[in-house]
Amino acid sequence: MSETSATRLARLLALVPWLRVHDGVTIDEAAAHFGVSAEQLTTDLWQLIVCGIPGYGPDQLVDIQFWDDDRIHVLDPISLGRPLRLTNEETAALSVALRVLAQVPGDHDRAALRSAIAKLEQAGTSEADIDVQIASEPEVAQALSDAIAARSGLLIEYASGHTDTISRRAIAPYSTVTVDGRTYIEAWCAVAQAIRTFRLDRIVTAVPAPSEIERPVDDEASASVDVASSPVLAPESTQQAVVAVHPDASWVWDSDPVRPDGGTWSDGWATGTVDYASEGWLMRYIFGRGGSVVLVSPGDLRQRVAASASARAAQVRARTSSAG
Repeated sequence: MSETSATRLARLLALVPWLRVHDGVTIDEAAAHFGVSAEQLTTDLWQLIVCGIPGYGPDQLVDIQFWDDDRIHVLDPISLGRPLRLTNEETAALSVALRVLAQVPGDHDRAALRSAIAKLEQAGTSEADIDVQIASEPEVAQALSDAIAARSGLLIEYASGHTDTISRRAIAPYSTVTVDGRTYIEAWCAVAQAIRTFRLDRIVTAVPAPSEIERPVDDEASASVDVASSPVLAPESTQQAVVAVHPDASWVWDSDPVRPDGGTWSDGWATGTVDYASEGWLMRYIFGRGGSVVLVSPGDLRQRVAASASARAAQVRARTSSAG
């Protein structure tokens, strides 16, 4: 099996410091130490002597002699002459990344992450306070971390992103991934009988499953399994709102829980109805469509949506003017 670029890069980074300590070692001895063939180590050495610092002149490249007597001598490693110092921006970015990782469910060493964050803050030059909070319940995140580490199952209640409903599922979580500030859980779903991705902040509750959840022997085989309907918890009380959809957003009728009613609102905007159990969900839905869907009724909620939108726009304008 051919090695990956990451494996070779790790060896190249370790090679020069090791050769400096073991000056005069033979190519065969160095190859045996790094677990590669003599031919591969020779290729690595030829690669290293064309590496260096910007400018890449003869005095700015790694200088290694290895072709005269089959022994390796590092003449100039082009190493750093002083400790690396992070800029304020680099310190802040690294601190944010570590804080996010410390809160993301998984089996990573959180004590080591906290130690790294403390050391980074002591060494950094930025005095700005950084506070990062992942949108999730701490109990949910901890339950997911425990399940991933123990390869055990969970019973979760999951809020749909498209309908105002909550489904109960039995899952066996594998790993987590963060994309655009959102954390997602990759898990085997016993309801769908396939690998599914769940957004962390939409998992309402998570408790250990009373019995083991069988995982597939071959996860790739699950890709062809159709999604089964999940048991849905019906809201205790459902209300109905009327919305209007922009003519250029006809995709809403296919993807969103909006039912056309045959009416029109203004300038060709078709109207439809949507069921909702909480006003918060309906307001988030309207804001999430970025002007493609507007609320027609109920009137009092429409006024609150307009007021909230105006307040948010004023905040954006204030931040823009202060930044300029």
